[in-house]
Amino acid sequence: MKANLDRTLYPQPLIFNAFKPAGISSVDVVRHFKRNLPIGYGKIGHFGTLDPFASGVLLIGVAQATRFNEYIHDDLPKTYLAVGKLGHWTSTGDLTVPVEKMDTSEYFHKKISTFSKEFIENILRSKFVGEYLQSPHTFSAAKFEGRPLHKWAREGVIIKKEQVLRHVYDLEVVKYSFPYLSIRYKVSSGTYIRSLFSDCAEELGTLGVLVSLVRESIGPISTKSSLHKKDWPMDRCAGEQLKGFPVFEALPYPGWKLNETQGKQFLNGLQLNIDKEFKDGTLIWPEYDGKVLGLATFTESLLRPVVVFN
Repeated sequence: MKANLDRTLYPQPLIFNAFKPAGISSVDVVRHFKRNLPIGYGKIGHFGTLDPFASGVLLIGVAQATRFNEYIHDDLPKTYLAVGKLGHWTSTGDLTVPVEKMDTSEYFHKKISTFSKEFIENILRSKFVGEYLQSPHTFSAAKFEGRPLHKWAREGVIIKKEQVLRHVYDLEVVKYSFPYLSIRYKVSSGTYIRSLFSDCAEELGTLGVLVSLVRESIGPISTKSSLHKKDWPMDRCAGEQLKGFPVFEALPYPGWKLNETQGKQFLNGLQLNIDKEFKDGTLIWPEYDGKVLGLATFTESLLRPVVVFN
């Protein structure tokens, strides 16, 4: 069947910037949206889980937006505000379980307690900003044989995975009031902040656990525009009530206008010759009549469909 250029016939691929409160899981939020969005939106999922104790930006995609998970994950940095407590250690890296180790050393109480905020920031920036090798935390959503590590750990099976290269784009010590230390991290996706904070504490010469964690942004999408629970969809709300945004607003790829013939060809999965040279591998949003038709990649002088909205 040939593609129809009237995009009003189909649900729009949307992303919802939900503010996940602490105390519930990311799956709980997705379940709420699934139960309360209008029928017909198809698949729904989130772009990067947040632990139950954490809060902040949780992006939820519907109606083909779920197909952009890897692009959101790979291309957009994430910013977190981590509040931690020095001199304490738990198996989970946070205070959702009892403290198992404490630093009672003289160095901790008489030396680390006197560090200035600026001194700590200089030490940590010199060590961690840039490439960063990290193993997933044993109590994380990273998987082994199809199961999250935290499920193995809660059964007493500790899985240690190989280190993975991550990137710390920026690090700012926001506040230091011994033994509490607040750090804002801007990192590549897949970075485990509990592990990073623990590594920072170790660099200072002590232990460290998280007290709270807020994901402040994913790429250009921040908590400033997040939908808090009172603004989440309710009772199969009508389309005009939805407060999502198009998936192409999340990913800053260039757009390219197609004519009607090219638009139909793209929607039928055909490669296109276009009158512009992009760098090979460039991802592009093809448009017709003011509407984005999907995602394409420019390779060997051709615009090749990657995702076609249908």
